[in-house]
Amino acid sequence: MTFLSEGALQQVRRDPPGLELQRYWRRTAETTSVPARALLSHLAAGLVSRGWIQPVDKLLDSAAETLSEPRAVLRGALDELIASDLLTLADDGQRVLTLGGLLSTRPTGLLFYVDHDHTAHLVGPLAGLAVAQAMQLKGEVRATCPVTKQKLVLSCDTAGIDSRNPETIALFLPAWDGAVRPTVAMAGGGFFADDESLGRWQEDNGDPAGMPLASFMFPMAATDLGQELGAALEAVLGHLPDFS
Repeated sequence: MTFLSEGALQQVRRDPPGLELQRYWRRTAETTSVPARALLSHLAAGLVSRGWIQPVDKLLDSAAETLSEPRAVLRGALDELIASDLLTLADDGQRVLTLGGLLSTRPTGLLFYVDHDHTAHLVGPLAGLAVAQAMQLKGEVRATCPVTKQKLVLSCDTAGIDSRNPETIALFLPAWDGAVRPTVAMAGGGFFADDESLGRWQEDNGDPAGMPLASFMFPMAATDLGQELGAALEAVLGHLPDFS
């Protein structure tokens, strides 16, 4: 069994390797219903402000009160989000694991730092490119190069990535065949201290399918990809309060 239907799989196979996930989230954002957008925004706001999310039964009660929507409507919105993978649950059906294709409730090694009191774990490198614009929050994406173990920082404003430290940061976006959930595929790849580290990681991992973006490509290609996805996901995460 695959995550996508056969028709959707054909669409994904037409996308260039490494861009399938970005284009899937953009298409998904366009078709997400208004109740689902409101619920997702509510949950994402809670995760960033508190650092945790209530179990499903309690969060539906809380969301019904906050959003002034019938619980049955929000239950349907929750099911819609699960079906598209904009929200994933643990096997117990109660614990939220990911939100918006961007945020994780568990440590991932990739962090979006807004300030000392407001941080969120990110699903993968593509999320790191898009999260600031999607959530309309200034902050830093903090990562560690898997090869050199060097600390990496991407400074972001509400339009996306503004600067990198070091400026030699490179990137690898994993390919996605539509078989596994997109949030599972997004965990592949990563940020790297420089082009040499990126190349060494590719070699050590059997040259995985996807899109390597060398450091000189970052200000153009990587930034543009993040802005495109961030703008699309802002539409489904557009009700966040200002935590600055």
